[in-house]
Amino acid sequence: MEATLIEISWEVANKVGGIYTVLKEKAKYIQNKFKNNYYLIGPFIPEKSFLEFSSLPVPYEFVDILEEVRKLGVEVYYGEWLIDSRPKCFLIDYSKFLSNVNNLKYELWANYRIDSLRTGDDYNHPISWCKATSIFLKYFLNKIPTEKKIVHLHEWLSGAVILFERLPAITIFTTHATVLGRAMAESQIEFWDHLQLMDPDKESYKFGVEAKHMIEKLSANKADFFTVISRILAIEAEYILGRKPNIILPNGIDISKFPTIEEIAYAHRINREIIREFVLYFFSPYYKVELKNSLFYFISGRKEIKNKGIDIFIRALGNLNKKLSESDYDIFAFIFVPSDVIDINHTVFHNLNVYRNLEEKIEDLIPEIKSRLLHFLIHKEKIASETIFNKDEFDEIQKIIKQLKTENNYPISTHILKPNDEIMEMLMAVGLDNKPENKVKVIYYPTYLNKGDGFLNLSYNEVVVGCHVGIFPSFYEPWGYTPLESAINGVITITTDLTGFSDYLQSIASFDKENPGIFIVHRKNKRGAEVVDELTDIMLKIARFSKAERVQNKLEARRLASLCSWDNLISNYYDLYTAALQK
Repeated sequence: MEATLIEISWEVANKVGGIYTVLKEKAKYIQNKFKNNYYLIGPFIPEKSFLEFSSLPVPYEFVDILEEVRKLGVEVYYGEWLIDSRPKCFLIDYSKFLSNVNNLKYELWANYRIDSLRTGDDYNHPISWCKATSIFLKYFLNKIPTEKKIVHLHEWLSGAVILFERLPAITIFTTHATVLGRAMAESQIEFWDHLQLMDPDKESYKFGVEAKHMIEKLSANKADFFTVISRILAIEAEYILGRKPNIILPNGIDISKFPTIEEIAYAHRINREIIREFVLYFFSPYYKVELKNSLFYFISGRKEIKNKGIDIFIRALGNLNKKLSESDYDIFAFIFVPSDVIDINHTVFHNLNVYRNLEEKIEDLIPEIKSRLLHFLIHKEKIASETIFNKDEFDEIQKIIKQLKTENNYPISTHILKPNDEIMEMLMAVGLDNKPENKVKVIYYPTYLNKGDGFLNLSYNEVVVGCHVGIFPSFYEPWGYTPLESAINGVITITTDLTGFSDYLQSIASFDKENPGIFIVHRKNKRGAEVVDELTDIMLKIARFSKAERVQNKLEARRLASLCSWDNLISNYYDLYTAALQK
């Protein structure tokens, strides 16, 4: 395309939520269309930017632009975003504007009557960045050679760019979730059937989001094109923001980043064994755990207790704990939700290292043990621990085992949490305290997974593929990447009818009633207790699946998720940009 596309988001080289994934995964497809005329703009945040961004020499044609805006207090870094496709990007340092943020607030009040009296840093930083970005774009857009230019802004956090400056380009504004909708949902208000009756501007004051809401509303109406990511959000946005979206842009996934159907079984087996080993080390200083007949359930996402359905998940686990019989599988439920932590749980960490030392010791002894076993078997001699190990070896092993530590309470979290952690309090309230008799045991993992974290030492996707069931009972989820990522990894997945992901799938695909792979819990217009009961029943049903049924559901989950490949969905973006260029 002989046009320039500039995509602007607070999450360029700055991982916060799902928009980061959207931008990262579709970048290579957009580059295929716009070639060297595609740029991204994000915030310069020193502690993050240097990990995700690599500086490049500034092209000759941009040198004067960067010098001009530097005189106006805008420091611009040019380089590559360190993702697979290495797209060119500009990171904007907005620190000089942040120190004078009250003037920016007044500017937005004077021009648009945006009331920002009750705002804090979560508002101050984005609008300071938007002001700096608008100044940069004013110069940049006038210098680039292509006649046609598109500026695509994501979320209210970048929307103020077009409020501060009238840009010489076609503008597109995409919202991935409305500010007011998210705030109301977090308060457990079912607003979907009452949208026509409420005054969104007045409601925004009740929830303390009036400034963000007004920026979002004005951006949606001022842009040449307004888009959303799902049909569910389109209905919500039309009433809350006062404009019907021009087009829906469902979020895709890059299937090439995940195991193939053939690889899933192997990847599951390998990573499941690592998870089993971790669970063994986690609990066995306190009591014996049975892992052969066990299943791993998990939930993940931001710590939005109600919006992400974490409360429903915990209540349903409490019910499941009571309903499972002695003959049922044990369930180990992971909560991968980053929270406020004070430190690692040193007792858990110590015990993990003790077991790993023990494992290394046994590995060293295996050749000798193998030789002794063969000797005893050939000569039909009695085999016992004192004959497998000599006295010195046995004593050394006992010394390692005696290093294990225990505390008064059974372990639940890998980390020490700040007092009054809401998730921990909910677990205690439903009796999920990891007592030996519990059929459901919980491991609360309140930090981002990575290969060097000292506990599981696996990436997020490696953990997901090693689990059996991903559970995401969201109350407010305009799209839903976590269930999509779970299903694409061939994991049985549970979501709800309030997610854009499930709505999209139901609009394009037929589900196998017996083995759907992706189970959809009914949450719309349902009381919490009803949702908990339905989720409990589904989790219990899955726990009692035969191995063949589990395999069939894994394959079906993968098939459905594959329909959301970027290969299929990127055409929506191409159609949008074609329409923009025609305008």
